Amino acid sequence: MLFSGNCISKSNNENHHSFTVSYLMNSCGLSLESALSASKYVRLKTPHKPDSVLNFFKQRGFPKSQTTNIIKRIPKVLLLSPEKTLLPKLEFFHSKGISNPDIVKILSKYPGLLCRSLDNHLIPTFNSLSRLLQSSEKTIALIINFPHILYHDADYYLLPNIKILRDSGVPESDIIKSIESWPQLFLMHPKIFEKSAASVKEMGINPLRLKFVLAIQAKCIMSESQWESKLDVYKKWGWSEQEWLAAFLKCPWCMITSEDKITAIMDFFVNGMGWEPAVIAKHPVLTTFSMEKRIIPRGAVIQFLLSKGLVKSDTTYLITLLSYPEKTFMLRLMNYDDAPKLLKLYQEKLDLSNKTKCSV
Repeated sequence: MLFSGNCISKSNNENHHSFTVSYLMNSCGLSLESALSASKYVRLKTPHKPDSVLNFFKQRGFPKSQTTNIIKRIPKVLLLSPEKTLLPKLEFFHSKGISNPDIVKILSKYPGLLCRSLDNHLIPTFNSLSRLLQSSEKTIALIINFPHILYHDADYYLLPNIKILRDSGVPESDIIKSIESWPQLFLMHPKIFEKSAASVKEMGINPLRLKFVLAIQAKCIMSESQWESKLDVYKKWGWSEQEWLAAFLKCPWCMITSEDKITAIMDFFVNGMGWEPAVIAKHPVLTTFSMEKRIIPRGAVIQFLLSKGLVKSDTTYLITLLSYPEKTFMLRLMNYDDAPKLLKLYQEKLDLSNKTKCSV
């Protein structure tokens, strides 16, 4: 009898698994591979409850593709009660003035929010963010752009990291700007955040400047070996330790740039334009420009102007040309008699760079 019971139980489990995979594919739109993966986290016996969840999303304007994505990432959503669990959360977002399309956007980006407790997590976390940002509108904009911030416990990451900035002397206005601009930074482990803040302070970056927080981000997002490897790339191109530090103090983003891009940019300016490496060190913002959209096409225009004697070989002026916003740069080109030729050259290089990028 025990053997027979085990066989029946095994058969039932296999039937439920088969139904689950079939339902995930046929009703939810998952591929076989995704359905098999999702079936490890949810077991469906009948279509009643999952059907009610699918209908709930459909009635509230969720496109089929977004619903499929939500279920693929959080399969157990199919077991939640539409009326008791899902609806109150959507009503909460609506009560804060978030539009239905933005709610769809938020939950599609981070469906895990549907599994968070409304009273014990979502409401208090939203209120904490509102107090920090001193504005419900700013909080809503932040959540729409980066819903992860609402998922994580503020007491574990966000608030301890904010305290580290306050203790370091960062102005409250800069903390607010940082949360809005780089919210992912505040989900770093506080120990890593604190170590990075101490390191940045030792380098001499002033906490009263917003670059202090950006420098912390640069330190946080890579390991020590990655940091040293990027530093070695700059040194191979002739930067001294002092030049690198001065560049980092001016533009911390120069260390967030990938090693391949650093090499490509240094090669372009040093070997292609004939500039000394120290020039780029004095203007580290150059390492943040796009090779395809700015440096290569504008570099071609600059080289043409130099060959015709239409501009002096003054790196300060040439860097200004590279730094102009697109509209200002185009207006500058119109001032030359060779404007049609310059515009054609510029567009050709833009198109070529884009094709090269797409083919990689």
